[in-house]
Amino acid sequence: MRTVIRGVLAGTLVPILVLAGSTGKITGVVKDKKTGESLIGANVKLEGTSLGAASDIDGRYVILNVPPGEYSLIASMMGFASTRVTSVQVRIDLTTTVDVEMSETVISLGQEVVVVAERPLVQKDLTAKTAIVSGNEIQTMPVSEVGSVLSLQAGYVAGSLRGGRSGEVAYWIDGVPITDAYNGSQVVEVNKSLVQELQLVSGAFNAEYGQAMSGIVNIATKEGSSSFSGGMGIYGGDYLTSDKSLYPGTDFKVTNIRNVEANLSGPILGDKLTFFANGRYIYFNGYINGIRRFNPDNIAYTDSTGVFHLNRDSSGIGDSSVVPLKWSERRYGQAKLTWRVSPVLKITGNLIYDYTKSKAYDDNSDNTRRAYFYNPDGLGNNYNTSNTGIFQLSHTLSPSAFYTIGASYFEKDSKYYLYDLAYKDSLDAQGNYVGTFEVVNPNGPHYVHPKLAIPFDAYSFQAGGTDLSTFHRSTKTTVVKVDLTDQVDVMNMFKVGVEYRSHAIEYESIQLQPIASQSDINLAYGDPYIRTQIYGVSSSSHDYYLHHPREYSAYIQDKMEFSNIIVNIGIRFDYFQPDGVVLNDQSDPSIDNPIKPENKFFDTNENRIKDPGEAFKSTADRELYWYKPATAKQAWSPRLGVSFPITDRGIVHFSYGHFFQIPRFERLYENPRFKIGLGTGNQGVVGNADLAPEQTISGELGIQQQLTEDISMDVTAYLRDIRGLTGTRGDEIIVYGGASKYSRYVNSDFGYVKGLVLTVDKKFSSGFNATLDYTYQVARGSASDPQEARTAETGGALPNVQLLPLGWDQRHTLNIIIGYTAGSWGASSIMQYGSGTPYTPRSSTDISTILTNTQIKPSFWNMDVRAYCEVHLKPVRLVLFTRVFNVFDVRNEIRVFDDTGRAGFTTDVDRALATKPKQYVNSVDDYYRIPVHYSEPRRVELGMNLEF
Repeated sequence: MRTVIRGVLAGTLVPILVLAGSTGKITGVVKDKKTGESLIGANVKLEGTSLGAASDIDGRYVILNVPPGEYSLIASMMGFASTRVTSVQVRIDLTTTVDVEMSETVISLGQEVVVVAERPLVQKDLTAKTAIVSGNEIQTMPVSEVGSVLSLQAGYVAGSLRGGRSGEVAYWIDGVPITDAYNGSQVVEVNKSLVQELQLVSGAFNAEYGQAMSGIVNIATKEGSSSFSGGMGIYGGDYLTSDKSLYPGTDFKVTNIRNVEANLSGPILGDKLTFFANGRYIYFNGYINGIRRFNPDNIAYTDSTGVFHLNRDSSGIGDSSVVPLKWSERRYGQAKLTWRVSPVLKITGNLIYDYTKSKAYDDNSDNTRRAYFYNPDGLGNNYNTSNTGIFQLSHTLSPSAFYTIGASYFEKDSKYYLYDLAYKDSLDAQGNYVGTFEVVNPNGPHYVHPKLAIPFDAYSFQAGGTDLSTFHRSTKTTVVKVDLTDQVDVMNMFKVGVEYRSHAIEYESIQLQPIASQSDINLAYGDPYIRTQIYGVSSSSHDYYLHHPREYSAYIQDKMEFSNIIVNIGIRFDYFQPDGVVLNDQSDPSIDNPIKPENKFFDTNENRIKDPGEAFKSTADRELYWYKPATAKQAWSPRLGVSFPITDRGIVHFSYGHFFQIPRFERLYENPRFKIGLGTGNQGVVGNADLAPEQTISGELGIQQQLTEDISMDVTAYLRDIRGLTGTRGDEIIVYGGASKYSRYVNSDFGYVKGLVLTVDKKFSSGFNATLDYTYQVARGSASDPQEARTAETGGALPNVQLLPLGWDQRHTLNIIIGYTAGSWGASSIMQYGSGTPYTPRSSTDISTILTNTQIKPSFWNMDVRAYCEVHLKPVRLVLFTRVFNVFDVRNEIRVFDDTGRAGFTTDVDRALATKPKQYVNSVDDYYRIPVHYSEPRRVELGMNLEF
């Protein structure tokens, strides 16, 4: 008969920030329960794995390189009853301490003592603020994507982590960095059903992690086991709102959102080779709709008698159906193989495919895409494809040391176009290159003349036309990472590693042009369809570059654990080769259209006049001296974390570190041929491949305190000193001749962030659990956007030279997550509140007055819920669920008009009406009714999962 002892182990599950990557560690002491003496030679093993260790002369054991998850730990020794410790939780980058007490054998053979481990509410060895969310917790939340889980964590304020700009967070999957170096975004968003554990480190993260200034998102994906399991889920839904003026055509239809997902895991060769596979398809209709009032080939014109015609003929009239303008369609597949070659050698491979097609609608400042409201078929689509491969080898050298080799390759391909046409280079009769022309397909789609897309006045949507812009960007990155971990002695765990990253960044942006014979059109009788051509890269309508930057890094870190203090210390070195060029002479930037006489022709007598016999210079001639290579950059980053207990239920932790990050590649290589306009004043901005690394000095001080048996509190204060951000606050560069000037990216922007985070956590008991996260933050800086200074100068104002509120300077942020489970049914809810973020009011008197972000938008609040019930149909389990987002259908004003500070009212309506616009296509009120000024309306989803 099995004896079951349920209790709390002293010192159980204490996490330590030592390891990095995708595994954790278990350690502890094995003792004689009766005498308290340490037991030497006890065998400690994780059930269902090959991982284990033997206790040393002090009774201590260490099990390294443990994947995150829940385990049962079994301790056995001759003369003692076998002891099983269940519910042992292992976390990424953390150490779990499990002390085992064994009793002398007095029971029948085969019986064992079972102890249920409980995780203390206070994590006594935590040295930096870290949010940890398990895969099971994610499944119970009212969220559909992992990104929504991240936004709920303490420190995320108005979409920004601890006051940083976008692109300052690094994303890791299974111990390997997977971040798009072009703009700092995620290469792929892992499906929530694949997440074993998610970590968000917003404090001073370890030296292993680089190329991030605000935080680290670390995701461990699930592995297959020795038994088969799987499931299939479907859900559908739509938006349920009564506001038809803002959201036309939003009648509830459950198939407007449709999701199908399936996963399967299990053995291929017993427990030696296992797999986990997942596939998903989701179509999301969106809540922004247009009306097909016109077809793209519609021609509206004024005839010779002065009469206006909204349609030249009936072919241009649309069917007036409601058309989604912000829809998306996603296909996702992932397969992970785990090969346990031997008890000391493990190899994993993870392949991820992610494809998304979506309508390219947004509300940019010039309303170019909103103008397609009545002509939705004239707007193109976005196409994003990501292919990711992750490989990891882990080899245990001894009970106290192991190394890992991680490698990844990913390719993210982004495109935008309306029609996917083929082009070829063409030559004239003499064999001269005359351009790249469309390959005519008489049965294929056709662009129409750009005149059809010109609105009738400043407040009119389009009555026809097609978007002639196309875009293609590809990021290919190879990462190789080698790490060695050694538990040198009881107090020191030492880790060292090196990393190499190689990138291929390709970018092309094209504005298609009509061929010469179709450069103009008579709207009264001309053919609206055109044949298109692509001008060369010397033109203002075509940009292209291909660069191969490389990164090298190395780090050393040590964790020292003493009886009353834990010290986590490390240092990192980064080296970057940008593979870019900068101008030798900034006063004459364009190699294709030079201004200085000596750059136009060979001025042999240096009189700056083209004399007979002085030949013109070609672009190839100028390339010999026009550019110089950008220099390599390097940085050292020290990191320190300390924690120490103040009571048996409370600890204080402190962390400090220097964090460097290469400016996003989109800023290094922007405007690659340094082209500027020909007018007067500021004519554009150029990239700078010689930008230095951006820097943050970050520090935090926090305290954890257990209040009751099931409630704990964490209070953390933090400071960030941000320097060398990319900006345009440098002096404008005067072009030769003095008529025009331009801006160049430099390391000019800076900022300062301070905040206080309060987390109250009630662990699961009596069917109820809850978490409260409150953040008070002040985020100030010289600019929210790299081009902010240039925008101010071109508008006649002066750039900021002092700290002003940043665009995400939200003072108060509150997130509450509540869950209740009662056997076969349960519910959970997320409640969010945010005080208003700043906006810049319109200046009506002195345009040089600093008004940047001096007014506040209305506050934000939202509530989402999820409810479910389970039906057990052995051997399967059926889960029925519903999710409701924005339960109360609140109109949160996330964008506002700069004259009123409100999303739905502007005095510009009266000003527009005073000009007596024609209003042929839409009213002025329609023009200023902008649905994306508000958060999304109520969304309802219904679904079921079948699991086994």
